[in-house]
Amino acid sequence: MLQDKESLVFSNDMISDSQDILITNRIAEDFLQNQYMKKNLDTKSLWVLGAGTIMAGPLIGWNFGVGEVGPLGMFVALVILSFYYCVFILISSKLSVLYPYIGGPYAYVRQGLGSFGAYWTGVLTCFEFIGGTAVVLAAFRNYLAFINTEYSTLFYLSFFIVLLVNLQLFSSTVMTFVHYCFTCCALGVLVIFLLGTFETVQSANLLIAAPIFFDWRGILNALPFMSLFFMGLENITMTAEEVRFPGRSMPNGLYLGFFTAVVISFSIWCFSVGSVNWQLLKASEFPLLFILVNVKSQDKVLISTFTVMSSVGFIAALQGFINGYSRQVYALSRGGYFPSFLSKLHPIRKTYPFAIFVPGAISLGLSYLFSIKSLIVGAFYSAVMVHLLIIISFIKIRNSEPEFFYPYRRMWDSCLLYLTVVILTGILFGFVHRYLFENWKIIFLCLSIISLYYFIYGIKNIRQEAPEEAAAASKIRRNKIRFLK
Repeated sequence: MLQDKESLVFSNDMISDSQDILITNRIAEDFLQNQYMKKNLDTKSLWVLGAGTIMAGPLIGWNFGVGEVGPLGMFVALVILSFYYCVFILISSKLSVLYPYIGGPYAYVRQGLGSFGAYWTGVLTCFEFIGGTAVVLAAFRNYLAFINTEYSTLFYLSFFIVLLVNLQLFSSTVMTFVHYCFTCCALGVLVIFLLGTFETVQSANLLIAAPIFFDWRGILNALPFMSLFFMGLENITMTAEEVRFPGRSMPNGLYLGFFTAVVISFSIWCFSVGSVNWQLLKASEFPLLFILVNVKSQDKVLISTFTVMSSVGFIAALQGFINGYSRQVYALSRGGYFPSFLSKLHPIRKTYPFAIFVPGAISLGLSYLFSIKSLIVGAFYSAVMVHLLIIISFIKIRNSEPEFFYPYRRMWDSCLLYLTVVILTGILFGFVHRYLFENWKIIFLCLSIISLYYFIYGIKNIRQEAPEEAAAASKIRRNKIRFLK
Protein backbone atom coordinates (compact mmCIF):
# COMPACT_ATOMS: atom_id res chain seq x y z
CA MET A 1 0.00 0.00 0.00
CA LEU A 2 2.82 2.37 0.91
CA GLN A 3 4.57 1.50 -2.34
CA ASP A 4 1.42 2.37 -4.31
CA LYS A 5 1.24 5.78 -2.58
CA GLU A 6 4.90 6.47 -3.37
CA SER A 7 4.34 5.49 -7.00
CA LEU A 8 1.34 7.83 -7.14
CA VAL A 9 3.39 10.71 -5.72
CA PHE A 10 6.21 10.08 -8.21
CA SER A 11 3.69 9.86 -11.04
CA ASN A 12 2.08 13.15 -10.04
CA ASP A 13 5.52 14.80 -9.82
CA MET A 14 6.39 13.57 -13.29
CA ILE A 15 3.11 14.86 -14.72
CA SER A 16 3.63 18.20 -12.98
CA ASP A 17 7.19 18.53 -14.29
CA SER A 18 6.08 17.56 -17.81
CA GLN A 19 3.40 20.24 -17.70
CA ASP A 20 5.96 22.75 -16.41
CA ILE A 21 8.22 21.95 -19.38
CA LEU A 22 5.36 22.59 -21.81
CA ILE A 23 4.42 25.84 -20.05
CA THR A 24 8.03 27.00 -19.95
CA ASN A 25 8.51 26.25 -23.66
CA ARG A 26 5.28 28.11 -24.49
CA ILE A 27 6.38 31.15 -22.48
CA ALA A 28 9.76 31.14 -24.24
CA GLU A 29 8.06 30.91 -27.64
CA ASP A 30 5.82 33.87 -26.79
CA PHE A 31 8.88 35.82 -25.62
CA LEU A 32 10.70 35.08 -28.88
CA GLN A 33 7.70 36.25 -30.89
CA ASN A 34 7.77 39.58 -29.07
CA GLN A 35 11.54 39.87 -29.66
CA TYR A 36 11.36 38.34 -33.12
CA MET A 37 14.64 38.27 -35.07
CA LYS A 38 14.24 38.08 -38.85
CA LYS A 39 15.47 34.73 -40.21
CA ASN A 40 17.47 35.89 -43.22
CA LEU A 41 20.77 34.03 -42.84
CA ASP A 42 21.99 30.89 -44.61
CA THR A 43 25.26 28.94 -44.82
CA LYS A 44 26.97 31.55 -47.01
CA SER A 45 25.99 34.31 -44.58
CA LEU A 46 27.46 32.36 -41.66
CA TRP A 47 30.69 31.76 -43.54
CA VAL A 48 30.93 35.49 -44.26
CA LEU A 49 30.49 36.34 -40.57
CA GLY A 50 33.22 33.91 -39.54
CA ALA A 51 35.72 34.49 -42.35
CA GLY A 52 35.17 38.25 -42.41
CA THR A 53 35.93 38.60 -38.70
CA ILE A 54 39.41 37.05 -39.08
CA MET A 55 40.41 39.13 -42.11
CA ALA A 56 42.51 41.59 -40.09
CA GLY A 57 44.47 38.76 -38.43
CA PRO A 58 46.89 38.15 -41.34
CA LEU A 59 47.58 41.88 -41.65
CA ILE A 60 48.62 42.66 -38.07
CA GLY A 61 50.07 41.25 -34.88
CA TRP A 62 50.91 37.63 -35.68
CA ASN A 63 54.55 38.54 -36.36
CA PHE A 64 54.97 39.35 -32.65
CA GLY A 65 54.55 35.62 -32.10
CA VAL A 66 57.25 34.80 -34.64
CA GLY A 67 59.56 37.04 -32.64
CA GLU A 68 58.94 34.83 -29.60
CA VAL A 69 59.67 31.39 -31.09
CA GLY A 70 60.80 31.67 -34.72
CA PRO A 71 59.25 29.99 -37.80
CA LEU A 72 59.16 26.45 -36.44
CA GLY A 73 57.64 27.64 -33.16
CA MET A 74 55.00 29.55 -35.13
CA PHE A 75 54.10 26.33 -36.93
CA VAL A 76 53.75 24.46 -33.61
CA ALA A 77 51.58 27.26 -32.19
CA LEU A 78 49.32 27.13 -35.26
CA VAL A 79 48.98 23.34 -34.91
CA ILE A 80 47.93 23.73 -31.25
CA LEU A 81 45.40 26.44 -32.09
CA SER A 82 44.02 24.48 -35.05
CA PHE A 83 43.53 21.39 -32.90
CA TYR A 84 41.68 23.01 -30.05
CA TYR A 85 39.62 25.23 -32.35
CA CYS A 86 38.68 22.10 -34.32
CA VAL A 87 37.35 20.47 -31.13
CA PHE A 88 35.57 23.69 -30.19
CA ILE A 89 33.94 23.95 -33.63
CA LEU A 90 32.75 20.33 -33.49
CA ILE A 91 31.18 20.93 -30.08
CA SER A 92 29.62 24.23 -31.15
CA SER A 93 28.12 22.63 -34.25
CA LYS A 94 26.16 20.29 -31.97
CA LEU A 95 25.24 22.82 -29.29
CA SER A 96 24.16 25.47 -31.82
CA VAL A 97 21.55 23.05 -33.16
CA LEU A 98 20.34 21.92 -29.73
CA TYR A 99 20.22 25.48 -28.35
CA PRO A 100 19.75 27.80 -31.36
CA TYR A 101 19.79 31.08 -29.46
CA ILE A 102 21.53 34.39 -30.04
CA GLY A 103 23.35 33.99 -26.72
CA GLY A 104 25.75 31.47 -28.28
CA PRO A 105 28.48 30.72 -25.68
CA TYR A 106 26.36 32.15 -22.86
CA ALA A 107 23.44 29.90 -23.88
CA TYR A 108 25.60 26.75 -24.00
CA VAL A 109 27.19 27.24 -20.60
CA ARG A 110 23.82 28.15 -19.08
CA GLN A 111 22.64 24.61 -19.76
CA GLY A 112 25.57 22.93 -18.01
CA LEU A 113 27.12 25.25 -15.44
CA GLY A 114 24.22 27.41 -14.26
CA SER A 115 23.57 31.13 -14.32
CA PHE A 116 26.84 32.27 -12.71
CA GLY A 117 28.97 30.32 -15.20
CA ALA A 118 26.76 31.58 -18.04
CA TYR A 119 27.14 35.16 -16.83
CA TRP A 120 30.92 34.90 -16.77
CA THR A 121 30.98 33.23 -20.18
CA GLY A 122 28.89 36.04 -21.62
CA VAL A 123 31.08 38.70 -20.01
CA LEU A 124 34.27 37.04 -21.27
CA THR A 125 32.78 36.75 -24.77
CA CYS A 126 32.06 40.48 -24.63
CA PHE A 127 35.65 41.07 -23.53
CA GLU A 128 36.93 39.05 -26.47
CA PHE A 129 34.89 40.87 -29.10
CA ILE A 130 35.16 44.35 -27.59
CA GLY A 131 38.91 43.77 -27.22
CA GLY A 132 39.10 42.48 -30.78
CA THR A 133 37.26 45.56 -32.01
CA ALA A 134 39.74 47.77 -30.12
CA VAL A 135 42.67 45.87 -31.70
CA VAL A 136 41.32 46.42 -35.21
CA LEU A 137 40.50 50.08 -34.53
CA ALA A 138 43.98 50.79 -33.17
CA ALA A 139 45.70 48.95 -36.02
CA PHE A 140 43.46 50.56 -38.64
CA ARG A 141 44.20 54.00 -37.21
CA ASN A 142 47.94 53.32 -37.41
CA TYR A 143 47.60 51.91 -40.90
CA LEU A 144 45.78 54.98 -42.16
CA ALA A 145 48.49 57.17 -40.66
CA PHE A 146 51.14 54.98 -42.31
CA ILE A 147 49.74 55.18 -45.85
CA ASN A 148 48.50 58.77 -45.68
CA THR A 149 50.33 61.31 -43.53
CA GLU A 150 48.79 64.40 -45.11
CA TYR A 151 45.28 64.15 -43.72
CA SER A 152 43.79 63.48 -40.31
CA THR A 153 43.42 59.77 -39.61
CA LEU A 154 40.77 60.60 -37.01
CA PHE A 155 38.49 61.88 -39.76
CA TYR A 156 38.81 58.72 -41.85
CA LEU A 157 38.49 56.43 -38.85
CA SER A 158 35.39 58.25 -37.65
CA PHE A 159 33.91 57.98 -41.14
CA PHE A 160 34.40 54.21 -41.28
CA ILE A 161 33.05 53.72 -37.74
CA VAL A 162 29.91 55.72 -38.52
CA LEU A 163 29.49 53.81 -41.78
CA LEU A 164 29.80 50.38 -40.18
CA VAL A 165 27.60 51.20 -37.19
CA ASN A 166 24.88 52.48 -39.49
CA LEU A 167 25.12 49.30 -41.53
CA GLN A 168 24.44 47.31 -38.35
CA LEU A 169 21.25 49.31 -37.85
CA PHE A 170 19.83 48.06 -41.15
CA SER A 171 18.43 44.58 -41.67
CA SER A 172 20.71 41.56 -41.47
CA THR A 173 20.25 41.03 -45.23
CA VAL A 174 21.81 44.40 -46.12
CA MET A 175 24.53 43.98 -43.52
CA THR A 176 25.43 40.48 -44.73
CA PHE A 177 25.61 41.54 -48.38
CA VAL A 178 27.98 44.41 -47.59
CA HIS A 179 30.06 42.15 -45.33
CA TYR A 180 30.21 39.57 -48.13
CA CYS A 181 31.63 42.18 -50.52
CA PHE A 182 34.25 43.31 -47.98
CA THR A 183 35.25 39.72 -47.16
CA CYS A 184 35.69 38.71 -50.79
CA CYS A 185 37.83 41.80 -51.44
CA ALA A 186 39.93 41.01 -48.35
CA LEU A 187 40.46 37.44 -49.59
CA GLY A 188 41.53 38.93 -52.91
CA VAL A 189 44.16 40.98 -51.06
CA LEU A 190 45.57 37.80 -49.49
CA VAL A 191 45.66 36.15 -52.92
CA ILE A 192 47.65 39.13 -54.25
CA PHE A 193 50.16 38.64 -51.45
CA LEU A 194 50.46 34.89 -52.06
CA LEU A 195 51.02 35.41 -55.79
CA GLY A 196 53.53 38.17 -55.15
CA THR A 197 55.66 36.06 -52.81
CA PHE A 198 55.24 32.68 -54.49
CA GLU A 199 58.61 32.72 -56.25
CA THR A 200 60.58 33.88 -53.21
CA VAL A 201 59.63 31.12 -50.73
CA GLN A 202 62.61 29.09 -49.47
CA SER A 203 61.90 25.90 -47.54
CA ALA A 204 65.04 26.34 -45.43
CA ASN A 205 63.56 29.48 -43.84
CA LEU A 206 60.53 27.55 -42.60
CA LEU A 207 62.50 25.08 -40.48
CA ILE A 208 64.61 27.59 -38.58
CA ALA A 209 63.98 27.57 -34.85
CA ALA A 210 64.98 30.19 -32.32
CA PRO A 211 67.15 28.08 -29.95
CA ILE A 212 66.93 30.49 -27.03
CA PHE A 213 63.15 30.84 -27.07
CA PHE A 214 61.98 27.55 -28.58
CA ASP A 215 60.46 25.95 -25.48
CA TRP A 216 57.04 25.66 -23.89
CA ARG A 217 57.24 29.18 -22.47
CA GLY A 218 57.97 30.64 -25.89
CA ILE A 219 55.08 28.70 -27.44
CA LEU A 220 52.68 29.93 -24.75
CA ASN A 221 53.87 33.51 -25.26
CA ALA A 222 53.35 33.24 -29.01
CA LEU A 223 49.83 31.77 -28.87
CA PRO A 224 47.96 35.07 -28.24
CA PHE A 225 49.40 36.61 -31.41
CA MET A 226 48.89 33.48 -33.52
CA SER A 227 45.27 33.39 -32.37
CA LEU A 228 44.52 36.42 -34.56
CA PHE A 229 44.07 33.96 -37.44
CA PHE A 230 41.15 32.35 -35.57
CA MET A 231 39.81 34.97 -33.16
CA GLY A 232 36.16 35.79 -33.81
CA LEU A 233 34.96 32.48 -35.25
CA GLU A 234 32.60 32.27 -32.23
CA ASN A 235 30.66 34.99 -34.03
CA ILE A 236 28.91 32.29 -36.07
CA THR A 237 27.38 30.63 -33.00
CA MET A 238 25.55 33.84 -32.06
CA THR A 239 23.40 33.93 -35.21
CA ALA A 240 21.23 30.83 -34.68
CA GLU A 241 17.97 32.76 -34.11
CA GLU A 242 18.42 34.51 -37.47
CA VAL A 243 19.21 31.36 -39.51
CA ARG A 244 16.49 29.85 -41.70
CA PHE A 245 17.60 26.21 -41.32
CA PRO A 246 19.88 26.03 -38.25
CA GLY A 247 20.07 22.22 -38.23
CA ARG A 248 21.89 22.29 -41.56
CA SER A 249 23.34 25.78 -41.89
CA MET A 250 24.93 26.18 -38.45
CA PRO A 251 27.32 23.17 -38.70
CA ASN A 252 28.18 23.93 -42.34
CA GLY A 253 28.86 27.59 -41.59
CA LEU A 254 31.10 26.70 -38.65
CA TYR A 255 33.04 24.10 -40.66
CA LEU A 256 33.58 26.46 -43.61
CA GLY A 257 34.67 29.32 -41.37
CA PHE A 258 37.16 27.11 -39.53
CA PHE A 259 38.51 25.62 -42.77
CA THR A 260 39.04 29.13 -44.17
CA ALA A 261 40.95 30.16 -41.03
CA VAL A 262 43.21 27.09 -41.19
CA VAL A 263 44.02 27.58 -44.88
CA ILE A 264 44.78 31.28 -44.39
CA SER A 265 46.95 30.76 -41.29
CA PHE A 266 49.21 28.06 -42.74
CA SER A 267 49.40 29.80 -46.12
CA ILE A 268 50.57 33.02 -44.46
CA TRP A 269 53.09 31.04 -42.40
CA CYS A 270 54.50 29.39 -45.52
CA PHE A 271 54.60 32.40 -47.87
CA SER A 272 55.61 35.06 -45.36
CA VAL A 273 58.17 33.40 -43.11
CA GLY A 274 59.50 31.46 -46.07
CA SER A 275 60.16 34.64 -48.06
CA VAL A 276 62.25 36.75 -45.66
CA ASN A 277 64.43 36.39 -42.60
CA TRP A 278 62.02 35.94 -39.69
CA GLN A 279 64.05 38.28 -37.47
CA LEU A 280 63.18 41.18 -39.75
CA LEU A 281 59.48 40.66 -38.98
CA LYS A 282 59.69 41.21 -35.24
CA ALA A 283 59.59 45.01 -35.37
CA SER A 284 57.20 45.38 -38.31
CA GLU A 285 53.71 46.66 -37.52
CA PHE A 286 52.21 45.48 -40.84
CA PRO A 287 54.07 42.26 -41.72
CA LEU A 288 52.50 41.41 -45.10
CA LEU A 289 53.12 44.87 -46.50
CA PHE A 290 56.68 44.79 -45.13
CA ILE A 291 57.36 41.43 -46.82
CA LEU A 292 55.86 42.50 -50.14
CA VAL A 293 57.95 45.69 -50.17
CA ASN A 294 61.09 43.64 -49.50
CA VAL A 295 60.55 40.95 -52.15
CA LYS A 296 58.77 43.03 -54.84
CA SER A 297 60.27 46.48 -54.38
CA GLN A 298 60.33 47.09 -58.15
CA ASP A 299 56.65 46.30 -58.73
CA LYS A 300 55.08 49.61 -57.72
CA VAL A 301 51.66 48.72 -59.12
CA LEU A 302 51.44 45.53 -57.06
CA ILE A 303 52.55 47.27 -53.86
CA SER A 304 50.18 50.21 -54.37
CA THR A 305 47.25 47.91 -55.09
CA PHE A 306 47.96 45.79 -52.02
CA THR A 307 48.46 48.85 -49.79
CA VAL A 308 45.16 50.45 -50.71
CA MET A 309 43.07 47.28 -50.77
CA SER A 310 44.39 46.06 -47.41
CA SER A 311 42.07 48.60 -45.79
CA VAL A 312 39.19 46.34 -46.78
CA GLY A 313 40.49 43.61 -44.47
CA PHE A 314 40.27 45.94 -41.48
CA ILE A 315 36.75 46.98 -42.44
CA ALA A 316 35.56 43.37 -42.81
CA ALA A 317 37.05 42.42 -39.43
CA LEU A 318 35.61 45.50 -37.77
CA GLN A 319 32.14 44.67 -39.03
CA GLY A 320 32.48 41.08 -37.81
CA PHE A 321 33.59 42.05 -34.31
CA ILE A 322 30.77 44.61 -34.04
CA ASN A 323 28.35 41.82 -34.96
CA GLY A 324 29.81 39.60 -32.25
CA TYR A 325 29.77 41.94 -29.27
CA SER A 326 26.36 43.42 -30.14
CA ARG A 327 24.70 40.00 -30.25
CA GLN A 328 26.25 38.86 -26.98
CA VAL A 329 25.38 42.11 -25.17
CA TYR A 330 21.84 41.90 -26.51
CA ALA A 331 21.47 38.28 -25.30
CA LEU A 332 22.76 39.05 -21.80
CA SER A 333 20.48 42.07 -21.55
CA ARG A 334 17.51 40.05 -22.78
CA GLY A 335 18.25 37.45 -20.12
CA GLY A 336 18.33 40.10 -17.39
CA TYR A 337 22.06 40.04 -16.63
CA PHE A 338 22.73 43.44 -18.23
CA PRO A 339 20.48 46.56 -18.07
CA SER A 340 17.31 46.11 -20.10
CA PHE A 341 17.78 49.15 -22.36
CA LEU A 342 20.61 47.32 -24.15
CA SER A 343 18.12 44.80 -25.59
CA LYS A 344 15.59 47.29 -26.96
CA LEU A 345 14.79 46.44 -30.57
CA HIS A 346 14.02 48.79 -33.41
CA PRO A 347 10.28 48.28 -34.10
CA ILE A 348 10.75 47.76 -37.85
CA ARG A 349 14.33 46.66 -38.52
CA LYS A 350 14.57 44.41 -35.44
CA THR A 351 18.10 45.61 -34.72
CA TYR A 352 19.53 46.54 -31.31
CA PRO A 353 21.10 50.03 -31.47
CA PHE A 354 22.13 50.37 -27.82
CA ALA A 355 23.92 47.00 -27.87
CA ILE A 356 25.91 48.37 -30.80
CA PHE A 357 26.68 51.90 -29.64
CA VAL A 358 27.58 51.40 -25.97
CA PRO A 359 30.20 48.61 -26.38
CA GLY A 360 31.42 50.37 -29.53
CA ALA A 361 32.23 53.48 -27.51
CA ILE A 362 34.08 51.30 -24.98
CA SER A 363 36.11 49.71 -27.80
CA LEU A 364 37.06 53.09 -29.19
CA GLY A 365 38.25 54.22 -25.76
CA LEU A 366 40.28 51.03 -25.23
CA SER A 367 41.98 51.48 -28.61
CA TYR A 368 43.48 54.74 -27.32
CA LEU A 369 44.20 53.64 -23.74
CA PHE A 370 46.07 50.36 -24.29
CA SER A 371 48.71 49.06 -26.67
CA ILE A 372 47.79 46.63 -29.43
CA LYS A 373 49.82 43.87 -27.76
CA SER A 374 47.95 44.28 -24.46
CA LEU A 375 44.58 44.23 -26.22
CA ILE A 376 45.49 41.08 -28.16
CA VAL A 377 46.59 39.29 -24.99
CA GLY A 378 43.41 40.28 -23.12
CA ALA A 379 41.12 39.20 -25.98
CA PHE A 380 42.94 35.89 -26.42
CA TYR A 381 42.81 34.76 -22.79
CA SER A 382 39.16 35.81 -22.60
CA ALA A 383 38.50 33.53 -25.59
CA VAL A 384 40.45 30.66 -23.99
CA MET A 385 38.35 30.86 -20.81
CA VAL A 386 35.17 30.94 -22.89
CA HIS A 387 36.23 27.83 -24.80
CA LEU A 388 37.19 26.02 -21.60
CA LEU A 389 33.83 26.79 -19.96
CA ILE A 390 31.93 25.66 -23.07
CA ILE A 391 33.81 22.35 -23.27
CA ILE A 392 33.30 21.63 -19.56
CA SER A 393 29.61 22.50 -19.93
CA PHE A 394 29.38 20.22 -22.97
CA ILE A 395 30.86 17.31 -21.00
CA LYS A 396 28.37 17.89 -18.19
CA ILE A 397 25.37 18.15 -20.55
CA ARG A 398 26.52 15.05 -22.41
CA ASN A 399 26.66 13.07 -19.17
CA SER A 400 23.26 14.27 -17.95
CA GLU A 401 21.40 13.92 -21.28
CA PRO A 402 23.18 11.12 -23.16
CA GLU A 403 20.32 10.62 -25.63
CA PHE A 404 21.38 13.81 -27.46
CA PHE A 405 25.07 12.93 -27.67
CA TYR A 406 25.52 9.32 -28.73
CA PRO A 407 28.23 10.11 -31.34
CA TYR A 408 30.18 12.08 -28.70
CA ARG A 409 30.23 9.35 -26.04
CA ARG A 410 32.84 7.14 -27.68
CA MET A 411 36.15 6.76 -25.88
CA TRP A 412 38.04 8.48 -28.72
CA ASP A 413 35.82 11.55 -28.54
CA SER A 414 36.11 11.65 -24.74
CA CYS A 415 39.90 11.55 -25.01
CA LEU A 416 39.86 14.49 -27.43
CA LEU A 417 37.62 16.48 -25.10
CA TYR A 418 39.76 15.90 -22.03
CA LEU A 419 42.97 16.51 -23.99
CA THR A 420 41.56 19.87 -25.11
CA VAL A 421 40.69 20.72 -21.50
CA VAL A 422 44.31 19.95 -20.54
CA ILE A 423 45.65 22.13 -23.38
CA LEU A 424 43.41 25.08 -22.48
CA THR A 425 44.32 24.72 -18.80
CA GLY A 426 48.00 24.76 -19.77
CA ILE A 427 47.46 27.93 -21.81
CA LEU A 428 45.82 29.58 -18.80
CA PHE A 429 48.78 28.46 -16.70
CA GLY A 430 50.96 30.41 -19.12
CA PHE A 431 48.81 33.47 -18.46
CA VAL A 432 49.24 33.04 -14.70
CA HIS A 433 52.98 32.54 -15.09
CA ARG A 434 53.58 35.63 -17.23
CA TYR A 435 50.86 38.16 -16.46
CA LEU A 436 48.91 37.39 -13.29
CA PHE A 437 51.70 37.78 -10.76
CA GLU A 438 52.68 41.14 -12.21
CA ASN A 439 49.15 42.56 -12.37
CA TRP A 440 47.30 40.54 -9.76
CA LYS A 441 45.89 43.56 -7.91
CA ILE A 442 44.20 45.02 -11.00
CA ILE A 443 42.96 41.61 -12.19
CA PHE A 444 41.61 40.70 -8.74
CA LEU A 445 39.82 44.06 -8.50
CA CYS A 446 38.19 43.61 -11.92
CA LEU A 447 37.10 40.05 -11.14
CA SER A 448 35.63 41.16 -7.81
CA ILE A 449 33.67 44.05 -9.33
CA ILE A 450 32.24 41.87 -12.12
CA SER A 451 31.25 39.13 -9.67
CA LEU A 452 29.69 41.61 -7.23
CA TYR A 453 27.62 43.07 -10.05
CA TYR A 454 26.18 39.62 -10.69
CA PHE A 455 25.22 39.02 -7.05
CA ILE A 456 23.89 42.56 -6.49
CA TYR A 457 22.05 43.14 -9.77
CA GLY A 458 22.23 40.27 -12.24
CA ILE A 459 20.88 37.37 -10.18
CA LYS A 460 17.85 39.41 -9.08
CA ASN A 461 16.81 40.37 -12.61
CA ILE A 462 17.20 37.12 -14.52
CA ARG A 463 14.21 36.75 -16.86
CA GLN A 464 13.02 33.16 -16.82
CA GLU A 465 11.05 33.71 -20.03
CA ALA A 466 14.24 34.41 -22.01
CA PRO A 467 14.85 31.39 -24.28
CA GLU A 468 18.31 30.57 -22.86
CA GLU A 469 16.91 30.58 -19.32
CA ALA A 470 13.76 28.67 -20.31
CA ALA A 471 15.86 25.98 -22.00
CA ALA A 472 17.92 25.58 -18.84
CA ALA A 473 14.76 25.29 -16.70
CA SER A 474 13.37 22.63 -19.05
CA LYS A 475 16.64 20.70 -18.84
CA ILE A 476 16.47 20.68 -15.03
CA ARG A 477 12.91 19.33 -15.13
CA ARG A 478 13.84 16.67 -17.69
CA ASN A 479 16.63 15.48 -15.41
CA LYS A 480 14.17 15.37 -12.51
CA ILE A 481 11.76 13.25 -14.55
CA ARG A 482 14.63 10.94 -15.50
CA PHE A 483 15.57 10.59 -11.83
CA LEU A 484 11.96 9.84 -10.80
CA LYS A 485 11.78 7.09 -13.37
